[in-house]
Amino acid sequence: MTDEARGKPVGGLPGRAREVAILRAVLAGESDTWCVAVTGEPGIGKSRLLTELGKLADTAGWTVRSGRAAEFESRIPFGVFVNALDDQLAELGPERLAALGQQQLALLATMFPALPASGPTDLVDAERYRLHRAVRALLELLAEPSGLVLVFDDLHWADEGSVELLDHLLRHPPQARLVLALASRPRQTSLRLWHALSRAATDGVAELLELAPLSQADAGRLMPERLGRSRREELYQASGGNPFYLEALVRAGERGIPVGDAALHPDGAIPVAVRAVLAAELAALTPQERVVAHAAAVVGDDFEADSLAETAAMDPGSVLAVLDRLAERDLVRLDGATGRFRYRHPLVRSIAYQDAGPGWRLQAHGRAASALRSRGAPPAEFARHVERSAVRGDLDAVAALTEAAEATMHTTPMTAGHFLRAAIRLLPDSETATPQRLILLGRLAQALGATGDLRQARETMYEVLRLLPAELTQIRAQTARACATVEQILGHYTEARAMLHSEWKRVEGVDARSAAVLLVALVAGESVEREHGQDRVAEAIAAAREVGDPMLLATALSAATLIDRQADRLDEAAALLDALPDSDLVCDIDAAFWLSWSEISADRLTAASRHVSRGLRLARESRQSHKIALLTAIRGMVHAYLGELAAATTCFDDSLESAELTGSEELRVMALTFGCWITTWRGDLAEAIRLGKEAIVADDQATAMSSWRSGQAEAMLAQAMLHSGDPHACIDLLLTHGGGAELPAVGVRTRPLVYLMLTEAEVAAGRIAAATAWADRAEVAAGRLDLPLRTAMAQQARAIATLPTDPAAAAPLAVAAAGTFGRIGVAVEAGRAHLLAATAFGGSGAIDQARAHLMSARALFTRCDARLFLPQVAREERRLNARGPRPESGVERFDLTAREVEMANLASDGLTNRDIGLRLNLSPKTVEVHLGRVYTKVGVSGRTALAGVWAAAARD
Repeated sequence: MTDEARGKPVGGLPGRAREVAILRAVLAGESDTWCVAVTGEPGIGKSRLLTELGKLADTAGWTVRSGRAAEFESRIPFGVFVNALDDQLAELGPERLAALGQQQLALLATMFPALPASGPTDLVDAERYRLHRAVRALLELLAEPSGLVLVFDDLHWADEGSVELLDHLLRHPPQARLVLALASRPRQTSLRLWHALSRAATDGVAELLELAPLSQADAGRLMPERLGRSRREELYQASGGNPFYLEALVRAGERGIPVGDAALHPDGAIPVAVRAVLAAELAALTPQERVVAHAAAVVGDDFEADSLAETAAMDPGSVLAVLDRLAERDLVRLDGATGRFRYRHPLVRSIAYQDAGPGWRLQAHGRAASALRSRGAPPAEFARHVERSAVRGDLDAVAALTEAAEATMHTTPMTAGHFLRAAIRLLPDSETATPQRLILLGRLAQALGATGDLRQARETMYEVLRLLPAELTQIRAQTARACATVEQILGHYTEARAMLHSEWKRVEGVDARSAAVLLVALVAGESVEREHGQDRVAEAIAAAREVGDPMLLATALSAATLIDRQADRLDEAAALLDALPDSDLVCDIDAAFWLSWSEISADRLTAASRHVSRGLRLARESRQSHKIALLTAIRGMVHAYLGELAAATTCFDDSLESAELTGSEELRVMALTFGCWITTWRGDLAEAIRLGKEAIVADDQATAMSSWRSGQAEAMLAQAMLHSGDPHACIDLLLTHGGGAELPAVGVRTRPLVYLMLTEAEVAAGRIAAATAWADRAEVAAGRLDLPLRTAMAQQARAIATLPTDPAAAAPLAVAAAGTFGRIGVAVEAGRAHLLAATAFGGSGAIDQARAHLMSARALFTRCDARLFLPQVAREERRLNARGPRPESGVERFDLTAREVEMANLASDGLTNRDIGLRLNLSPKTVEVHLGRVYTKVGVSGRTALAGVWAAAARD
């Protein structure tokens, strides 16, 4: 627990009855509150209140663990968590830890020294939410069985990794009996932590307690009874009601030190009188005692004799003797649990640190760094001393700081960025240092991008371009391409084009390969803008073909397809990438991204799944973090289209976490938009509407505008509104944000979907003529694209508009849509079309066909976990049962031949046409013909739907 007596109060916690009552209520679980944040000025009593919480929790049987951030150790990754939990982890047996699983243990070992390293992990900065989730699982484990109270003090000094992790935990609370108690000074607390706490307080899961100065009566309980009234009055006025200041002034009076005005300063600084009192305590020490006190302030928040001796340049025996004397003076205190010393209060340590001479401090930090390094301390621990002791031109210090940056890059990139900046500052000004400066600047740009500081990342890359010699054309081209990507994410398309064009013109006719790289980057950039130009498409493809780079050519072909929708190019692009070994493709994973993105747009979902999965695997294996987040989002889209909704949900959860960590507006809008879509299909309409509204707000605030986003967020929210029973809100949203009936503000690929939703909404509102008009527009919009998914959407729209007046005419339209959806693998939409066909057949009296399609719909919705539609299937089944006799049980209802039954059994077991042919001594073509008849009789569009229907029929 945090030291109980940073100035032990007389008579408990005077003036804090309300706060203690709140702590008791939180421990008792009287509300949803599981986090308490205590704020206040230095010395106001935050630590004492946390100590009281620990006592209450311990008495009630909770496990209590505490950690503290420190003023001079704010660059140690996850410092407060390690401080609080590492000792406990060292005591846990392997059997209990095994419950976390090997993957999570490997991640946790990168954070906690007490856990044995199990080899390298594939953790990268863009996916550090995986480490956060592992910590959440660890807390759930540690909370069993008695509950866990986690106390973090002085969080105004917390490292960025700890703040980021706390933000995650507040957004995703552990499912355990857990109380989180925090303390910080308000003016020094990071904005990120403030935002996280404010959000948690708004959500009703956090209580914010701001400690005010004590009243004169309460302060009086902290003063010795022997003091007279006038002296008490003088001390109270001088302290401003601050308990720590009051204690210091009482000490001063006992030692004959004059007392001045110590009232709280508006800026939260230590009052001059209190500073003088604390400095006087140090001044009273012998020279040897002051050296040890100064060394203790340098070493860290807590310390032991050996490291202190090396830092002070004294022998350990003498240091131990001095520590005894410092403890007698109550400057330092021994923590009985750890056997280490610490100052009685961070303010005392701060005064001691400043009391040491700057030259002595510089040398002491150097000795501390050497001591830590010789003992195998993590790079970040000795690097903080290196940066305080090194001088410009010290290349050993540059190497140490670079090592620390690399060690923290994937877990706490902001800390890595700090170390990289320090290393860059120490480089000599000579030209010989330019290559190393370029390398460090490149790594700094990556660290900045990972933390979401894209503007600084852009500036850093421009600095690299400025330093790169003109003759290094290929390195300049790759740097310019990376810089353009950041510009585009920021919405600076004009700037990105101008920079790429300038670099392209610089090398055109000089270096064909570099020129091709830049030209293809120009075309790729244009493919994501709302207004495309086709001027450079042919030239980019020709340039890539001329230099003979298959990855560059695949990128050019894919990006060109996004611009002019000539999907036949994707055959060549796919062949190029499929022929490449992983060792080549890993050098330019962008090619896999552009190909899979184009394949999604061209409704080639199976191919897109294969290519994005390969790209994602290679990005993880090679730790190319900047590629992983977007590839994960693309993979989620493919899962969603294919009806793999559980996997899609995981991808979009991961994408949203990455967006929170990196600050990527593009990724955040994408994750929220498609999260709304998937959540709708899975039946949680309230959550879907929340996500959709958040996506629109994020989209409106975003500076970037890309073609896929045009209208997507509105479409997904409108869809959720429609299925929530509000067709009018759906129509209003689509037309308002779409810019009217022509939908000029909606991307051309999204228009058929919007027209389909408008058709469905108008039917739900009882306006059949309006629905028919929207179906007309859906057909026109789909006809311009000539893409199967959009064609099926138009067929579905026409069937929906026709159903109310002519069910018999609607049925074949719905069947056609189901077939098209099924062929390209869009499973949920295929299920919806089957449900529509069942309704149409039922309405026209074709009960058997209706039941067949209804079975297909149920099978697809069940397999996809599309829970939204299962009640609709059940309602339609009840209608059909009311209209005609119940169907025969079993597979007999389908009137299949013996051979067809045999075929259906084998296909449902997952055998391919070739496998079935080998089993039955038939050619694959013959098998295909037989299965085609089976699909027709059963009323399904393919073997996936057949498997579901066949399994259900077999159970009858």
